[in-house]
Amino acid sequence: MLGTFLFSNSQTSLGLEYQRNIESVQLNSNKNLLLNNTSYLITKNNQNYKIGYGLEVQEALLGEFGGLYVFGLSTDLDYRIENLPIIFNVNAFIGGGGGASAPDGSGLAYRHAYGIKTPLNPNIDFSLRYSNYSFPTGDISGNQIQVGFSYLIDSVFNTNFNTSKISEQSIRVQGVIMDLDINDSGRLDKDSYETLISFEYANKLTENIDGLIRLQAAISDKIDGFMGYYSGFSYNILEQNIVRWNVNTLIGSCGGGAMRNSGGLSYLLETGIDFDINKNTISINTGHNKSYSGSFEAHYIQCGIKYNFESTIGIPNKFKHKSEDEFQMSKLTIKSGLATRIAPKGTSYNGKEYVDMSLLNFAIYYPINYFELLAETRWAAFGDYGAYAEGLVGLSIPLIKYKKISVSLPSYMVVAGGGGIDVGRGIGFQFNLNTEYNISKNNTLSFSVGK
Repeated sequence: MLGTFLFSNSQTSLGLEYQRNIESVQLNSNKNLLLNNTSYLITKNNQNYKIGYGLEVQEALLGEFGGLYVFGLSTDLDYRIENLPIIFNVNAFIGGGGGASAPDGSGLAYRHAYGIKTPLNPNIDFSLRYSNYSFPTGDISGNQIQVGFSYLIDSVFNTNFNTSKISEQSIRVQGVIMDLDINDSGRLDKDSYETLISFEYANKLTENIDGLIRLQAAISDKIDGFMGYYSGFSYNILEQNIVRWNVNTLIGSCGGGAMRNSGGLSYLLETGIDFDINKNTISINTGHNKSYSGSFEAHYIQCGIKYNFESTIGIPNKFKHKSEDEFQMSKLTIKSGLATRIAPKGTSYNGKEYVDMSLLNFAIYYPINYFELLAETRWAAFGDYGAYAEGLVGLSIPLIKYKKISVSLPSYMVVAGGGGIDVGRGIGFQFNLNTEYNISKNNTLSFSVGK
């Protein structure tokens, strides 16, 4: 799918589509599993049809498996019916995940769905699909109706400087200290302070309101495997020179680490202060994290650093006329594939001998000066570790480039957990030697080895 439409040259525009839908998977021996699915797709229009490819995150909201997450690759095809306000849609997904003691097998999951979309305005479509969802090596599967919406930002990857709409955005990394008690997790025998790391993307919607997407994970051996995925809004109450006072509210899901969060649905309420320093922002927040129907409820404090930037990739809030000299063009590389872990000698938390594991991955590479900034997620699909997942950030150092072949050294910080694997505090490092071969102008094959 990646090769079918990412062949565009610099004058061909690509779009970005945000999809959100829910489906209730009926299980034989458990309560229905309500999944919330979020997709971020790069799209290409061709007259009556549109094709898309990208990352999808699935999270349990209600049922018995709060903390079940599935990450994967999603493809989407729209065919517009002429003279009718109806779009025929076909969707496919493959990925891996699990958690919360769900019967997920090796973690491999797939879905195919078909249905219709109805435009609500030029950018937003309402969608109704019939979905077939399955963990083929586990005991989760079902046929059900999927309801949701999609928001399309057309022509965000382009070089038409005079018509480009600019979106003010930011990326924030935060350290979180959470105050937990024995009612919050089955692993705790006394009250304790546990540490998490948080990654947040923000898009300015109005002068005072930002849209937020936040992913957080524990880096604590007492609750390793705990993670949360939220979206919401930040409201700027007061701004004075370089200081801003904000109130944030987010809703989503959390689970893992034996946290007592029932079906997964939870929310965050927080307030804090931002200090602007050039393009960067230092933030200090305090907040409250509450499970909707579980006993998990905790206060936390978090400190972070935020990088602010402008881009055409996002929900546009400004219309700017810029020349080619004023515009900073950047190469954005998207990679997906398969990674295999060679099993060490030893046994997991579950008392099983470690076996080789394969993970699907999705990565974004962004050049900064001589290096490339890396952001990647990996999720177990083959082996015996359905709930295991990794989030990675790092840098890649180029070594050799000769004709169509290039060699580089990627280095990562890894946050990982789940699947019964002993990851200690859940934080580590990875070093690779990577080789790439250009099979066309915009497509490469790569191979890497590492530890």
